[in-house]
Amino acid sequence: MENEKLVIVGKEPCPQVNFDFFANTFSFSGTSYPENCVEFFDPILTKLENHLESLSASDVLFELRLSYFNSGSGRAFSKFFDILERCATTGNTVTINWCCEKDDENMIELAHVFEDDFTSANFQVVLYDAI
Repeated sequence: MENEKLVIVGKEPCPQVNFDFFANTFSFSGTSYPENCVEFFDPILTKLENHLESLSASDVLFELRLSYFNSGSGRAFSKFFDILERCATTGNTVTINWCCEKDDENMIELAHVFEDDFTSANFQVVLYDAI
């Protein structure tokens, strides 16, 4: 891939984005409520989708570590999850870590709602202590 990394410094209302295409590790962190979610997420989604389509027998790690996201961001993450699930059905090992503070019941509940959408990708809810 021409650009092996995609890094967007997180600044409210947009999340931190760390995509390392060479290592097949992709993460979002912070908060996510951009005014125009489609404008923010679609170019990222396209880059990831194009990359994942080129993989064969690879390990992929996707991680969300968000304290808050709006409904538009949730729709975007659903699209990411769709392409990750598709990638897992083509012989790749895909792990999705949804990282939540142990006491954030709303985020944990949302994680479990998304978890039900996966049959091929390995979806894990990872709990951590608040800082």
